[in-house]
Amino acid sequence: MNKHFFGLPDRKQRKILNSGYKVFSSNTYKKASMQLIADEAGISKSLLFHYFHNKQTLYEFLFLSAIRILQDQENTKIYTNGQDFFDLLEYELNLRLKLIERFPFKYRFLMRVYDENSLINNKEVNRIISESIKRRKMEVLNCVDKSKFRHEDDLEILYEIIIDLSNGFYFRVFDNGKMEKEGALNEFRLYLKNLKHNYYRKEK
Repeated sequence: MNKHFFGLPDRKQRKILNSGYKVFSSNTYKKASMQLIADEAGISKSLLFHYFHNKQTLYEFLFLSAIRILQDQENTKIYTNGQDFFDLLEYELNLRLKLIERFPFKYRFLMRVYDENSLINNKEVNRIISESIKRRKMEVLNCVDKSKFRHEDDLEILYEIIIDLSNGFYFRVFDNGKMEKEGALNEFRLYLKNLKHNYYRKEK
């Protein structure tokens, strides 16, 4: 990668990153081309090659940038013992929304990387992503107030259910544009409310 990329204004850097996330997440690695990314970013292909030596270099940079962005987000979270599970999820959701607004295709890119089988360092990529997912899950499960649940054993499977719901929510809002964001957000919160009613103990 050329150091001149970091000399660009943040807005232009983000434009190139988002263009890479979009093209790589919408195509297999083999079909994603530097020309497509350059066109999406509104720059020439030769300039893109000036910043990144080849497609593999750009791909690896995008992956490392996406992981770093996630880690920076995680570092801003405050986990304390005895937190309400659903309040914590609401907080997580708001953080994720802010990040998605800046990098709308980043999560889909990471999902594509996770499933991509043709990369040289695929095992290492999967290890990094899996460890990040596991770490976040354990941080949440270890700090929530389990006494609020009817059955504490339900907590882990409930977490997985909500993660699947949130991934679906992301695709509906930021991917295909079929739903207005606020309406989808209210629908997702309604899901959480119903799950809370079914999994929490009834208040006396």
